[in-house]
Amino acid sequence: MALDITAQDIIIDESTGLQNDDIDPSDPLYSGNTTLQYLLTLGTSLEVAFKADFVQATADAGETITSVVLTQDSSGTPFSTTDGVVTDIQTVDGNYVWLFQDPNNADVVIGVIGTDNPTAEPDPATAPLAFSFGLDHTSTTDADLYLVQYVPLLNPDPTKPDDDLVDLTNKVFASIEGTSQINFSGQNAAPGNHDFYLINSPDDASKQLLVIGLNGGTANVSTQGFGINNQSINPGETLQVDFVTGGNLNAGSASQIQYTSHIETITEAGFTINQITPSQPDKRVDVTIKAFDNTANQQGTDFFDGTTTDPVDITSVKLTGASGFATTITIDGTYATASGNVTVTGLNGTGNAVTITGLDNVTTVDITTADNMDRLTVTGVDANEGCDITEFHFNTTTTNAHTEEVGSLINFDDDGPTATGETESATVQEDDLKVADGDSSNGIDEDATPNQDEATGSVAALVTSGADEPATFSLKADTSGLPTLTSNGDAVTYEVNAAGDLLTATADDGGANERIVFTLSLAANGDYTFDLQDQIDHPAGSGDAATLAIDLSSLLVATDADGDTVAPDANAFVINVENDVPAITVPFDGDQIAGNGNGTHETLANTVGASAEGNFGYDIGADGRLAAFYNATHSDFVDQDNVLAGIQLSLTGNLTGLVPNTETPFISSYATLQSEDATQATFNWQISYDSDPNTAGNQTATAGGTLVFDKDADTYTITLNDAVEGFTKDILHTSELLSKEPTSNVGHPNIVVEKLFEADSTPEPNDRDFFVQFTANSVTNTIKFGLNSTGDSDNATPTDTAWNPGDLVTNNHEDWVSATQSTNGVAGDTIQKGELLTLRFFDTSPHIATENITPSQTAADMAIKFDGIGTSEDLMVILQLVSGTDSSVHTSKAIYISNADIFKAGQVPTAYAADFPLDNNDGLVIIERNDYNGVGENWVIQGAQIMQSGNGITGPDSNPNLAGLQETPTAIDLNRATGSTGGSSQTALVNWDAIDNDVLKIVDLGFTSTQTTTPDAHLDFGVQVADADGDTTTVQHILVDIA
Repeated sequence: MALDITAQDIIIDESTGLQNDDIDPSDPLYSGNTTLQYLLTLGTSLEVAFKADFVQATADAGETITSVVLTQDSSGTPFSTTDGVVTDIQTVDGNYVWLFQDPNNADVVIGVIGTDNPTAEPDPATAPLAFSFGLDHTSTTDADLYLVQYVPLLNPDPTKPDDDLVDLTNKVFASIEGTSQINFSGQNAAPGNHDFYLINSPDDASKQLLVIGLNGGTANVSTQGFGINNQSINPGETLQVDFVTGGNLNAGSASQIQYTSHIETITEAGFTINQITPSQPDKRVDVTIKAFDNTANQQGTDFFDGTTTDPVDITSVKLTGASGFATTITIDGTYATASGNVTVTGLNGTGNAVTITGLDNVTTVDITTADNMDRLTVTGVDANEGCDITEFHFNTTTTNAHTEEVGSLINFDDDGPTATGETESATVQEDDLKVADGDSSNGIDEDATPNQDEATGSVAALVTSGADEPATFSLKADTSGLPTLTSNGDAVTYEVNAAGDLLTATADDGGANERIVFTLSLAANGDYTFDLQDQIDHPAGSGDAATLAIDLSSLLVATDADGDTVAPDANAFVINVENDVPAITVPFDGDQIAGNGNGTHETLANTVGASAEGNFGYDIGADGRLAAFYNATHSDFVDQDNVLAGIQLSLTGNLTGLVPNTETPFISSYATLQSEDATQATFNWQISYDSDPNTAGNQTATAGGTLVFDKDADTYTITLNDAVEGFTKDILHTSELLSKEPTSNVGHPNIVVEKLFEADSTPEPNDRDFFVQFTANSVTNTIKFGLNSTGDSDNATPTDTAWNPGDLVTNNHEDWVSATQSTNGVAGDTIQKGELLTLRFFDTSPHIATENITPSQTAADMAIKFDGIGTSEDLMVILQLVSGTDSSVHTSKAIYISNADIFKAGQVPTAYAADFPLDNNDGLVIIERNDYNGVGENWVIQGAQIMQSGNGITGPDSNPNLAGLQETPTAIDLNRATGSTGGSSQTALVNWDAIDNDVLKIVDLGFTSTQTTTPDAHLDFGVQVADADGDTTTVQHILVDIA
């Protein structure tokens, strides 16, 4: 066999800590390994080492490695459980170590401690162990090695404590056990026809195949294959092969058969069918295979005529090639292969005959037997076809097939003074800092446990001195390995005293704020005291439980008895400083009455100069700031708005009372720090809001004041410097009139006055009553409509019919008015062709004696509800307007309203739906301020005229020289959409509606009236406090109701 072994060094180091190949046996990578766990039960481990793929074996094709084992010599002699092998290794006491096989695990070798006499073999059952090692097989070819040392070993050269001078050279070997396939082919047979053939294997000449024919057939073996009488095994013919050794004559007559013995270790054998005869692609062949164990080794004719055998059970069949099947066949059945179905019988139960039908060429048939077999027969059982067999083979196993020395690769390192890998840590708390105890700051000591700003302990366990004990401890003068720290933003510097037993850490050394942050004192035996005297800056926002690790390991030095030194590993000696964070010590309480509980809203009167005080307090804790820190840009308070300049509290909320049952949000808000010192912080606050939410766009108003925190008294004071004011818009309906003159239509009155709003019904002193005066005009055969600036012409009808802004429609034929809760018409409950309904608004009743043409009240918007609207009605509305900022400035604007501009049932905008419910034949026209105001204009409505068409009124003639009217568009084309985006164009004007016969029935008129109101404001100040190293409280809320 062409086998080889490669191995790797493994080094176990007595030094404390993980060195070289040392491992932590509790590491999950190794802790579950059964070999390691077993080794750990054999003694108390000093060190553990591991080497992956310690040995790796390789083999050529056709060879199989079954195992790799450890042996005591190059001959592959196993270690003994009773007869040990003495080594050159001694324990530190001078006792020799002997190697034995572990009595419970053949893969484990134990190093048993004897005496200082290398010839006195110890009893492995009772003597203690120095070490043990065991192979952990990861495959048949590869194995890891675990090595456990239980006691220190003697180093032959004390001047080289860290060199691997101790090993097991020529005491441990690795040996391979392998399996190879032995092949026999006709190419190695003697030429000619003979009673028998004895064929040597090219793989191993000592292995031979003895071939004869049975049942009167003569074997025929050549380069063409194995057969009976010719190169084939035909139906009814049987070929017999025996696996033997020691034969010398390679062919001859029956009487010349001779060999030494059969090979008694075979359980796997097979052959290859190379051709089916007659050779046709669709032909298949059937064969029966039998296995035997020859028990007598007869020679000559005794062998040829039949020998003594025992049948051997065939337990499985493996097919590869054309009729190959993916898995080993162990039960009878029919199996689908690439060449068709193959049927196997004879595997079930016991018996040495297995029949396989349906085999194609080229197919290799391998069998496995229950016991050793040395003879195989193949019989053709097909009715028509035979087969050619080109080769036979069997598998054989060899122990100690290859050996390599590996003891020289198993190394043991000595140690000097070393770091143990242990750690020492303690935690101190900033919470326990107290100026009263001599510290530089005060912490918030929640648990009231004293002196937690100090820690004591020992670092002795961080170092082992080895043989030169004891070790003594001191502090290095070099502090460069210590961490960079700050305290309240000041850099911390370090100094070790000349004696090497005291470290002092100072903040702002030599500066105005110089102060000791902590000290560390260290005794020679390793005892230490750490005293925290001032806060240390932690990462921002790390929280109350966060700790800052101060690694002091680089400062420590341990010296053994002969002057060797060692420093602990990094992070071996760590002091953790637990953070202190600010706390809300007095929760917000607006009424300062404990019985009502915390969180009661503050109430602030809505008058300029009003103020209110409530409870709110906090404690910054140990991470407080120096007094010089504070100003308008340096604060305890956390900026809640990274967009606005300055330090901001969050300020949210809303107003109520501007719109019934609706909250009005702020347009903007801020609460900006103005000044701060160690005892007080002052914020200016302001809100802006839409004072008239019912009007398109924002009517911006403001309110504001100051918010002052008294840090010592744990209170706040809020003051109002700008009171909260607003306006509300109410829709006044003629259908909801409060009173009217006259009370009925009896007598057909020419003037009707309706009262729609009573100012005394609200507490606002600036509100005014709202009256509407109704008058009417109509045309006759001789009296038509004309235009003037007043809308009244008692003497004569104006001749001007070309409308321009500022004009109102009139004539000298006044008609009676039908104005009730359900009708608004001319000479009846409708407005028909040639009829004009005029409305004027007053804040005091104009009464009905005479027509008053000077309105004194205004409305922002207007709505007209109709009954009986179809798909063709349209109308004209002329608005009498006055400037909203200068009551001496007046004008008028005409609006054309098409049928498409009239809302029908199901179309009314949400803001108007509740006020104007529509039935199926109802309609609604809505005129808002942006329908008659252009950019920069501020008109409001003083009155209105309604006609069902132009009734002869038109725009001016743009070219009188031309025949016919060249009308100039002067009427606004109403955009029926509402809200801020629903305005009508003031430039894209249209012609007046031509005379038509539409009839309008107005059942309700609505006007929006604005009243001054005093809403309530609800403020929510979001307050968050931070300490010097960025720890914050949660956001607290100061809730203020201005009412």
